[in-house]
Amino acid sequence: MSTAASGPSGLRRALTALFRLAAWSALLMALLMAVLSLLPFVAPDFWFSDNMSFFLPQLFGVGLLALASALLCRWIARRRFRRSTFVVMTAVVLAALIAGAALTALRTLTVLAIGRDPTTANRSADGTAFRVVSINLEMRYLGDPQFMAYLESLNADVLVFQETNWRQQLRYREKVMKETGPLPGVGPYSSTFLTGELGSLVFFSRHPILESQSIRVDDVCGNGRWGQREILRIKLDVAGKPLTFIALHPESPRSPCRFEARQNYYSTLGMEVARLRREGVDPVIIAGDWNMSPWSAHFSQLLEAGGLKTQFPSFMPVITRFFFSYSLSWFLGSAVDHIAVSPDVGIANVSLGPDIGSDHVPLIADLILP
Repeated sequence: MSTAASGPSGLRRALTALFRLAAWSALLMALLMAVLSLLPFVAPDFWFSDNMSFFLPQLFGVGLLALASALLCRWIARRRFRRSTFVVMTAVVLAALIAGAALTALRTLTVLAIGRDPTTANRSADGTAFRVVSINLEMRYLGDPQFMAYLESLNADVLVFQETNWRQQLRYREKVMKETGPLPGVGPYSSTFLTGELGSLVFFSRHPILESQSIRVDDVCGNGRWGQREILRIKLDVAGKPLTFIALHPESPRSPCRFEARQNYYSTLGMEVARLRREGVDPVIIAGDWNMSPWSAHFSQLLEAGGLKTQFPSFMPVITRFFFSYSLSWFLGSAVDHIAVSPDVGIANVSLGPDIGSDHVPLIADLILP
């Protein structure tokens, strides 16, 4: 019998071994993605687990792609596989991915259900239209004519900005743009405005401000490096009726300490919204860069504490903060910009704006006040 007829050639054996290794590697990658997707549900108070909640769609996408690759490589090298072991592990990975997707869908539905009362929604249907626009500027210059024209076209009742670095905004206007005078009152900016004590939150309104408070949240990481943030609470007069607006921008939870700083921020905010709820203060609107995924357990906890409800620009949360390039915003990024309102406020529509030169896109909410 010839050598060729007695078995596969050396090249064939090498390719079979290569595809076998690739299949197991892809299967292990799929298992890793499945485990990471389950972490936000099994260990929500651990900083790394909570961070995984930002990237659940990506984890599912990579996991399914890796699983498909594993099956393809296994099919190519099928004669060299221990089929039973591979099939069992494939079933485990697929079950874990399905479980993660099911938990994510369930949490999405839970978040959307919190604070919703059909009775109050119907009562607010004939109320006052009110548009809120929230943008994390990442130091994008507000006075740029093209950007100002875009903001003016939005015709917002309230504009709330995060990461403005207000002193730099005014310094840039004077030294680079060669323009004098403050930004408020120029273009779409109303003379009714409020700047946070730290200069990173700025609030513009077409309606009079009755009162305001900057609630400072102290640094918890030491040396003033992280966690020095504030919460702006503003009371507006909208057509003779009071409206409470809260602008927020907590720390991004990228390390154990910064996670603690964000949680400290939300502890303070939670107590504030719970107080407003106890005192029967309505209506209430909260908007900004939350630095929190809607799939985080802490997101639903905050909504429940304040009796608030929310809505997403699509049937599920979509990316509002992208990485590297706007052209990749369909996949590389996370949903961190949100709006929440008290049950008596109707949410007619929530949408996203275009690329405005920041690493966030505008969040636009059309509301109906009672």
